[in-house]
Amino acid sequence: MTDATDKKIDDLDDRVEEAVENAKAAADAAADEAGDRLADLADAASHTIGTATAAASEAANKATAAASDTASQAKALAADAMDDAGEFIDDAADWIEEKYRDNPALVLGIAAAVGAVLLVGIGAIIRAITRD
Repeated sequence: MTDATDKKIDDLDDRVEEAVENAKAAADAAADEAGDRLADLADAASHTIGTATAAASEAANKATAAASDTASQAKALAADAMDDAGEFIDDAADWIEEKYRDNPALVLGIAAAVGAVLLVGIGAIIRAITRD
């Protein structure tokens, strides 16, 4: 893999870790809020509070585990996609190099055409964004 691919995977790792931590914090906050509300009802049904708090804690743990699993799956899929993209780019570079050796004018002409198409596309996107 290239350094750029490693950096993207590291960035993805950081984002996944941040998402998991955010999910954990949200789940903990939800559990805390549920616990606080249940404490207000303690006078009326003290024996129910323990059961409900345990259920809220269990639900928070399940939500955290689900978020972690989802983030791990997303990370694995993204890493696979990055590997596939890297292989495709390597194959494309080899193919272009081979074609350049055969007919450099054709390759340069195609590159110029692709560049022009990209510029037109970017211009269209900018126009669409700035349109009133």
